[in-house]
Amino acid sequence: MDHLLPLAIGFVSLLLLPALGVAGLVKQKVTPVLSVAVFAWLLAGVWALSTGWHAGLPEARFLRLWMAGLTLGAGLLFVARLRERRKTWRWVRFVMTALTLAVFVKALMAWLDTYT
Repeated sequence: MDHLLPLAIGFVSLLLLPALGVAGLVKQKVTPVLSVAVFAWLLAGVWALSTGWHAGLPEARFLRLWMAGLTLGAGLLFVARLRERRKTWRWVRFVMTALTLAVFVKALMAWLDTYT
């Protein structure tokens, strides 16, 4: 039974928050839900660290999982908010397209250098 709690924490930090962020990318407003989820994750982690409860994990591993959840959640919240602003989203898509092209050209040049 002790092994289920770390699995549940890993599930929340690595699956639930990204799923909410992806839902924001498919034209649904999830910023309020994602904000609540990230804030709840923050409060739960602060409470766990202040009380010394680490869900049966070493403190360093618990801290890494908690920080990973916060980082993913904050990043997805940022993207969801940018997505809701139409003006900003056009520029984000343009920059992402330009970066994709640049990476493709660099990879193509590296491939040509290697195999020709």
